[in-house]
Amino acid sequence: MTDEREQQLVSAALTGDKAAFGELVDRLKRPVFNLCMAHLRDEADAMDVVQDTFLKAYTKLELFRPDSNFRAWVYRIAANGCIDRIRRRRIRRASELDDHLSVEALEEGDLPAVGTWGRASPFTQQARSQLGERLGAALDTLPETMRQCVLLCDVHGYSYQEIAEEMGIPKGTVMSRLFYARRRLQEQLEDYREEASHG
Repeated sequence: MTDEREQQLVSAALTGDKAAFGELVDRLKRPVFNLCMAHLRDEADAMDVVQDTFLKAYTKLELFRPDSNFRAWVYRIAANGCIDRIRRRRIRRASELDDHLSVEALEEGDLPAVGTWGRASPFTQQARSQLGERLGAALDTLPETMRQCVLLCDVHGYSYQEIAEEMGIPKGTVMSRLFYARRRLQEQLEDYREEASHG
């Protein structure tokens, strides 16, 4: 799943090569951001989790097993960060102003290797997609446990067993949640599919 150069960078980073880790950040920051956006659908929160993800990956690099997939390891850190952010979001709805202030600090260049994107933001591009908006709205109707299963499986490509381990539930429960979640999503998007076929 990872190319030879990425494996070389991981090996170098594990020996303390900061430049190698920086190049890994450059390679992974956009897919990690996309992963966070799929979970959170909020650019500020997604950027915060991206920052936290690479900070945790760097400070806990000694915990990474060299025989495993580094990209998948980073994705798991990000997914866990998103789940934590969603839980905290329910508690701190009234403190959104503080979140905006932290985003301003980020835009001023605290971590430019992660925070600089160049062109229009991925959020802006995503917002232009009608299907993306409809799918996001449909995902919002799902219970949180079902939505996380769908995102991990259908967006990020986790296996049923990996999702079970990530969420701490039996594999059969994952399969059941995915079955009912996908059926509900099909029902939610049925009118869109009919509009598209007649459009």
